Parts: sequence; C-alpha cells; structure tokens
Amino acid sequence: MEYLKPGSLLRQIINKKNSMPLPYRIFILVFGVVVLLGCTRDAEENQSGNGIVATVGSFEISDTHFTNYLKRFYLRTGQAVNLNEDVRLGVINGRIERYAIVEFARDQGWASDADAQYNKSIIERKVMMEAYERHFIHDRVQITEADLRDVFLRYNTRLRASHLRATNRYAARELHNRLMDGASFEDLAKEIFKNPSLASSGGDLGFFSIDEMDLAFEDQAYAMNVGEISQPVRTSTGFSIIKLTDRVTNPILTETMFAQRKQALQQVAHRQRTEMATRNDIAAFVEESNWNRQAIRALWESINENLDVYKTTYFSLNEIPFEFDDEFRAQSLVRGAGFNFTVADFLAEAYFTPAERRAQVSDFYQFEEQVEGMAYRYRALGLINKLPGLDTDFIAGSIEETFYSYLLSRFDSHVQASVQVSETEVYETFQADPSMFESPLKLNMAEIVVTDPEIAQSVVDQLERGLPFTTALRRYGAQVASYGDNGEIGFRAIQEFGTMAPVLQDIKPGEFAGPFQITDRYFVILQCIGRTDPRPLSFEEAEESIREYLKFTKQQRERVRMVEELRRTYNADINLARLNTLSFEL
Repeated sequence: MEYLKPGSLLRQIINKKNSMPLPYRIFILVFGVVVLLGCTRDAEENQSGNGIVATVGSFEISDTHFTNYLKRFYLRTGQAVNLNEDVRLGVINGRIERYAIVEFARDQGWASDADAQYNKSIIERKVMMEAYERHFIHDRVQITEADLRDVFLRYNTRLRASHLRATNRYAARELHNRLMDGASFEDLAKEIFKNPSLASSGGDLGFFSIDEMDLAFEDQAYAMNVGEISQPVRTSTGFSIIKLTDRVTNPILTETMFAQRKQALQQVAHRQRTEMATRNDIAAFVEESNWNRQAIRALWESINENLDVYKTTYFSLNEIPFEFDDEFRAQSLVRGAGFNFTVADFLAEAYFTPAERRAQVSDFYQFEEQVEGMAYRYRALGLINKLPGLDTDFIAGSIEETFYSYLLSRFDSHVQASVQVSETEVYETFQADPSMFESPLKLNMAEIVVTDPEIAQSVVDQLERGLPFTTALRRYGAQVASYGDNGEIGFRAIQEFGTMAPVLQDIKPGEFAGPFQITDRYFVILQCIGRTDPRPLSFEEAEESIREYLKFTKQQRERVRMVEELRRTYNADINLARLNTLSFEL
C-alpha cells in the first residue's frame, strides 16, 4: 500500500512519544535538543565571528557560531522562551559538550580508523548530493500563485481511490496491459493483494487528502477525473495503478480563507514541489539515458552467485571485490550526455552505498533499481564537482560537522558498552518495592481519524445512532493505513494515550470516546474493543524492564560523568560577559 506515513496515526503518535518509561522520555527530550542543535551542516558555523565566546580543546566557538545556534534554538521552541543567561548557557554547553567529545574521539583514534574513513566518505558523497539537489534542482523551483491555489484546493478536497500495486515497472506494465485488455480492477485486486480488506474491496483505499499518501500518488490522483484509471505511477515503495472513485470538495472556499492560509500554503507547496522536482530529475535521468539492460542482467547473474560479497563492506578495498576481468569491468552499463557508467564505476559506487541498502536486494528488479540509483549519483557528483563557483568552504564545513555527529554516535556506543547491570542489582531493585512494578491498565482501541471537527462530531452522532464502526471508518476515515485492521491499534498502556487517558480510564468494550484533537489537522474517535485491568507483576515478568531501566539510567550517569571529565581535560572555557551581550535578528 502507498502511504506517506504508514500505519495508524494514533499508533504513530503513541509509539513516538510514549513507548518508553518516563525517565527515558525525559532524557530523550533533553538529549534530542542537544543532538538537533548539533546536527546542522551549515558551513557558516565554522566561520569566525568578531570574537570568541567559548573554547574547548582545539575548538573556538565564535560569536557567529553561537548566535546561529541560539537563533535556531529560539525558533525551534516556537519563540516562546526568554533568552536569559540560563538558556544561553544551555546552548553553549551543548556546543562545548559536542566538541569535547570530538576531541576525545580523535584521541581514541575513532576519527582515523577504517570505519571512520569509510563513513566519512559516505558523508562526503551525501553532502555533495545535497549540494547537487540544491543547485541543479531546488534552486530552480518557482512557486506560483497557481501552485498555492492547487495546494489550497487539495486541503479542501477529499478523494477516494482504489489501486493496484506492483513491486517493479514490469509487473506494473503487465497489470495495466491486462486492464486495457478488459480485465476488471476488482478481479486483479483479488489476485494480487494478500490483505483481505484490499482484496475484497477492489483495492479501495478510502478517502484521503493532502499529505496522507505518497506524494507521486497524491499528485496523480488529484489530476484525475472520477472513474479514470491512471498509467502506473512510481511511488517511494513501488508502482501503483490508481482508479479515482470519488471526490468531495468543501463547497465554500473564499478568497479570505485563501489569504489567511497563504503563508502556510507557501511552505507546503515549496516542500512538495522540491520533492517532486527531485523525483522527476531521477525519472528523467532514467528515461533519457542509454541503458545496456543486457549488461546489467549479466552483472546481476554474476553477483547473484555470491550475494554475501555484494552485501558486505570491505573497508580496505574501495570497491566491492568481485573478480571481473578488465574487459567486463570496462563494459558500459549506461551512457548519457558527458558520462559513461561502467561495471568498474558500479563496483565503486556500490562500495559507497551503505551495506544495509545493498542487503535489500533479493531479485533482478531490485538490483536494476539500485544500479539506476548509483548511476544517477555518479552523474550528479560529476556535475556538482564541475560547477563553477561552488562554495567549497561551505561544503567542507558541512562534511566536518556531519562527521562530528558520527563521532558522537561512537562515543555513545562506547558509554553503553562500559555499563553492566548485575542480576543482584535487578533483584534488589524489585525487592526494594515490588508494588512499584505492576502491569498498567491496557486498552485495545479502534480509531477513526478525520480532518474536520464537524465531520468528527457527525461520526460520533452516527455511531451513537447505531452506524457500524467499520462502515464509519470506510466512509469518513482519513488515515487509510488502519483500514486493513478495521482501525484497531492494539493493546496500549493507558499512559500512552496522553491527554486522552483520563477520559478513557473507565471505558468499557463497545463504548466510544471522542472526538479528540490529536494534531493541528487530525481528530480521532475511539472505540474500546478490549480492556486489561492492572495487576502486580512477578519478578520474572518485571525482570527485563527493570534491567533495561537500570542500564539506561547508569549509562546516562556515566555519560554525564565522562562529559564533565572531558570538559576539564580539554579546558572548556566560556566568556560569560561576551555570551550575555550577543544578540541576533530574525
């Protein structure tokens, strides 16, 4: 199925926010701010300002560096914080911690060993690809008034569609040809879908609106008339043939409503247009280049004989080590304007493709797509490296800052490996207060997610009058990914429902609750389909969660201790007087 955000929307929110104990979540929140502030790749961060606000080891944190991060922190918090001394200290200490860890990583040799050099090479290519997209694709995207009105209309239009899904272009073409030869959409859906709901409904995806489906799927669907069947559409997960079955548009759309949302529409339009521009650039490359499909097939047959070699990274070789003769290595896989991508080039590009990506290959069609992606990257890197006036200092700074994040991840792995939890500690923690460990109230809920508060209330009214839940889900549900489970999100602890928990505390199976507003755009109606009341846990039941909690808390204490030691080792120093006089303009 084709979804921008697969799975139940409520389940996603629960999983992201509440899938770990409260102390874990507090740490992740705090640590997340530090990491978020540390992962930017703006090269301007490395440029000197008019002075130095802090130092640690060989790093000097300039006025420009600090004010840029302070500005980002201010914007990320919704401009709702007072940038007082404590906030400024928090931001600067985050930067000092980052660079103290980098100094430690360098001293440990983590910045120069084979793993580091390999990962830095991948980072370099990633940053250069971002530069290619910026200069050759995104900077050329122009958002017009028509684009804004199109996005506005999408926000106020709900579509209903069915689809047939294929994993590759060849299977998609075959499905489309069968449709053109008279096969019915419904019969083909029964044939290809294992999901009973999709198979029995003719591939029905229900109603959806903007940003609820893969963007290519969305673009095609909004361009269609009711009853029309599309050509195969390439999405992020395969190919879809779309049949538009219904369109419902808000009957009252005014210029005032458009004007009020224009700024937000601009952001959405720019995000969507740049993403589609990148996809279109890739598609144009595949369409316009001269592919030697026979050579790609021969290459696959050779590689398929020893897939383990293809899926493994050998740090010292700088290419995937297949023993091909010179003639075969020189064979062209694809040619285009100003480039020729050979088997030898493929072996090098495959080396710089992460092993987990290569490991996804199981058949020729997946391999062919990987070859296309590598050839596209090869050509793009050639173009960006030849671009006149490319800001190489910016690129170098971006690479270095991203590499620092890699070193931070190795530091965290080092801390985690240094901490052990004994069986005695686990048992003593349980014995200290067994009443602390009980299975919480758990609810198994089904959800209907809609995008309009009036529709949400109407759904509740109809449910109370006896409308079957599954009927309401299919008729009004916007988050189609939960259709296959009839909206069921599975058993969840009551705490995971957040602000909804007090209302749900006493709910019984069969009862409804809501509507609840869970994001700016989404409202959810819940039906209880199962309930498990709290009970004390035995030691055996609680043992694993106690061990994980103790390990986590010990790791965080050890991390804090090590960072404090590193600050002393690398002579961290903050110019407080200068820190509190710096300001920035939005």
